[in-house]
Amino acid sequence: MNIFEKIALSSFDYKVYWKNRNVKIRQRLLERERIFFNWIKPKIKVLDIAAGNSGLLSLLKKDKMCDVRAFDISQEVVDAQNNAGVSASARDVSSDNFNISDKYEFIILSEILEHLPLPEVLMKKIAGKSEFFLVSIPNAAFYKFRLQLLFGRFLKQWVFHPSEHLRFWSHRDFLDWVDFMGFDVVEYQASNGLDIWPFKFYKYMPNLFGHQICYLLKTKNK
Repeated sequence: MNIFEKIALSSFDYKVYWKNRNVKIRQRLLERERIFFNWIKPKIKVLDIAAGNSGLLSLLKKDKMCDVRAFDISQEVVDAQNNAGVSASARDVSSDNFNISDKYEFIILSEILEHLPLPEVLMKKIAGKSEFFLVSIPNAAFYKFRLQLLFGRFLKQWVFHPSEHLRFWSHRDFLDWVDFMGFDVVEYQASNGLDIWPFKFYKYMPNLFGHQICYLLKTKNK
């Protein structure tokens, strides 16, 4: 029995997941990370919450001279980010004691909100800690998931354990949610989805054809 089979027989634990996975920092950016990179301004302070093995912060530090910080629940990830030149610390964002003392120009929340039972709590804690927030989520209204529902299967958005994804939004639902949470959507862009050359359908109809969607948010003026 391999490690992922063992994980699947117990509650999903990201500490175990990263401890037994290659946490080498990725040199190549994912589609969503390229969008974030283009949105982030040079020479500003950036925090990535639940950074994983993303190389985005390293590239921001190198190419845009940003002051970068990373949080992650896994000490293995923290060590890998520190070794890559990123100031990182082990933090559990779902903990009641989680808080952010510093302020930033950009806070990144990439593929993390759907893993939390109450992402509202996290958003309230960080609302005054940054000028902008970069969020990416899987789109529950993606056309493949709609087809699964049509044929009697609920959308599957996990790899190793069913408890990986706890919250689900369509693109339209997420727009309503961030408005309720007190944020304005400055810009959004689907990072991938239905792509039949030469047409990238996900760029024009993200709610139907976008698989992952990126959002640039800003706290509403009160």
